[in-house]
Amino acid sequence: MTLRRPRADALAVAALIALWLLFFWQLFTPVEGDQASLALGDFSGQFVAFAGYQYERFAAGEVPLWNPYNNGGLPFIADTQAAVFYPPRLATLALSRLAGGFSYHALELEMTAHVLLYTLLMYALVRRMTLGGRGSILGALAAAIIAGYGGFTTGYPLLQLALLEAAVWLPLAVLGVFEATRQTPIRWRWLLVTGFALGVSWMAGHPQTSYFLTLLVIAFFAYRGYERRAAWTRIVGGLVLFGALAFGMAAVQLLPGVEYLAHTARAGFDYEAKGNGFPFQDMVQFVFPGVVSVFSPLYVGVVGLVLALAALWQRLPGAWFWGVVAGLALLWSFGANGAMFPVLYNLLPGLRFFRGQERAAYLVVNSLAILAGLGAASLASWQPSPSDRRLRVWLGRLLAACLLITALVIVVKLGQTEPSGEVVSRVALSTLVVAVLFVLLPRAFYDATARWLVLALLILELFSVNMDADAVYDPVPPGEQVSMTPPSVLAPVLADDDTPFRVDGWRGLTDNYG
Repeated sequence: MTLRRPRADALAVAALIALWLLFFWQLFTPVEGDQASLALGDFSGQFVAFAGYQYERFAAGEVPLWNPYNNGGLPFIADTQAAVFYPPRLATLALSRLAGGFSYHALELEMTAHVLLYTLLMYALVRRMTLGGRGSILGALAAAIIAGYGGFTTGYPLLQLALLEAAVWLPLAVLGVFEATRQTPIRWRWLLVTGFALGVSWMAGHPQTSYFLTLLVIAFFAYRGYERRAAWTRIVGGLVLFGALAFGMAAVQLLPGVEYLAHTARAGFDYEAKGNGFPFQDMVQFVFPGVVSVFSPLYVGVVGLVLALAALWQRLPGAWFWGVVAGLALLWSFGANGAMFPVLYNLLPGLRFFRGQERAAYLVVNSLAILAGLGAASLASWQPSPSDRRLRVWLGRLLAACLLITALVIVVKLGQTEPSGEVVSRVALSTLVVAVLFVLLPRAFYDATARWLVLALLILELFSVNMDADAVYDPVPPGEQVSMTPPSVLAPVLADDDTPFRVDGWRGLTDNYG
């Protein structure tokens, strides 16, 4: 028995690696005709450019304190998204040096490595949360797959690299708190894990995401401490411990960043500029991805949503906390469109620094992933009562609603001059998934095969929607996207040390113009 669990975990980790290779296969394949690359835009124009400059400076034995190429020069170390000292970035640059130089593909590989890390950390978190249960491994896999391949992670965060890299440390930060409060008294050494995860997240270069993570970890530690009847002095002491470690790690970037922020265009943003968030119709994309907007950050799959609701239905230990977080974060994500953001804007310290409140979807989807993991793990031990059978009734109603919506969408699309099949395809897929789940879920309570088929359905659903998304990938090899060699027309200018550079300011030096 002692050997079986490690073996099962090793197989689960191998499965996560295999899924990762499948999801990003076009970034890994050596066949040039099959290769794809991350789309031009923020990834190429900002993150590749910044990393390329980092590489040049570090390769020359210099710390990149100043960037002379943007806006006539700016303090590179103070631009948080440059992530000058982010440890995984330093590893990317070091490996690039060994491989002969920095490239577009090197940063793509850094992105994919973070997605894999995310799934492995989420697996470890939910595995520990459900340890001892018969369905623990199944639940941990479900949570990991939703976190790594749901609509939030596989959308714009792949292109907004700083956001992705700040986000992936959530499971490790939460795991530190969970293990520290698993027993009484508090095991302080585990809070060092939380402090490390928070510190690395803040170094990754997307302060808003790290701000969300910090609030979550504080709330979770207070909740767990209250549950364990810990003295308030111990709770405050724990907050100081992991907070001080996180700040100490990230101070080299945070302190210049805060000073620099006061001199940027964002310092003048008002409430209206900071209050943008999801329109209410985006909630449709919990079930029907891609029918409202290009990206579907709230999409965790119909299977994931049902498993999360199952955890709340059973009132599993800790489920209500994650349900409350998901609900409050959803209200926050509407920004000024809803009533919650004005309250938070005037109460939460630091919130006035950030715009794009729809990014609170980060907390929504991670809470739902954890809930779905708890729900999936409970299937093996759930003995349905007559009241629990109402779950199948609600599934039937959801199926009927999906069928009705599918019919309406098809009718509307057929009546258009240039009908698009994409929306019809997405709606039809969700309807099919609900229909299969309607058959599988009742069997999953007593049949192990059905439980694993539910997991397979989740994978099929998320991969069908999110793999090879047109908005994220271009069908060209990475070497054809951006050349890291300056054009020949610039060579004489770059070689002339005596001639001062002229900065053309007709656009106004307000954005990332070089």
